Amino acid sequence: MPDPFTQLLEWRRNEAAGRGLSKLPPEFLSSTATYLGELRRSYESDLRENPSGRKGEISRQTYQRAGQVARDIIEGRVQKLLALAFQASIGGSREIGNALPEERAIFDRLLATLLEYRRAFAPYLDPVGAEAAPPTAAGVRPSPPGPPPAPGVASAPVPSSAARAPAVGGPLAYVRLVKDGRPVNLGTETIDLRAGDLVSLAPAAAKLLVDTKVAEPITPGPLPQG
Repeated sequence: MPDPFTQLLEWRRNEAAGRGLSKLPPEFLSSTATYLGELRRSYESDLRENPSGRKGEISRQTYQRAGQVARDIIEGRVQKLLALAFQASIGGSREIGNALPEERAIFDRLLATLLEYRRAFAPYLDPVGAEAAPPTAAGVRPSPPGPPPAPGVASAPVPSSAARAPAVGGPLAYVRLVKDGRPVNLGTETIDLRAGDLVSLAPAAAKLLVDTKVAEPITPGPLPQG
């Protein structure tokens, strides 16, 4: 088995060689901290006993080099975690191989922060959120029948190309897409946005499309105020 310093060098080579996280022992962080602490105590003791001795100076240099190698490993992995969290925030996988328990916790916090930022400050990046249910496999399902119209009031036409209505109670709002857009998530599935399509959505989701000028309302279905 290699000595701790040689092992650190090997782990650094492995980390630099791949785009993903390399495999480390689960106790890497604690064992590295222990090793560096022992090195520091050793060289400080040697220098106290013999300030001009070569042994203490060699121990001090070993401590500094080992600390730099450990820093390279940790900072390289943090950079990878940042990239993985960003990819997950825009729909990528949330699985991260070879993550240490502490790194998994950091990844989850980064992802939560990125998702909250997108929702709070840039809602137009994801104009249709969890309020809308996923479309059917064919992408289209007729809306459930509503109550009969009041006498003298014409029923609003149900768009033949409307996406599935949200699986929640309450009125629906129908909108016409006025420009193409990137695919958006409807629950756990994704649909394409094409100009001219008619879509039935929950009022809040429809309002987001209208506010971002992706769509225009075509029925009296209410949109939230404010």
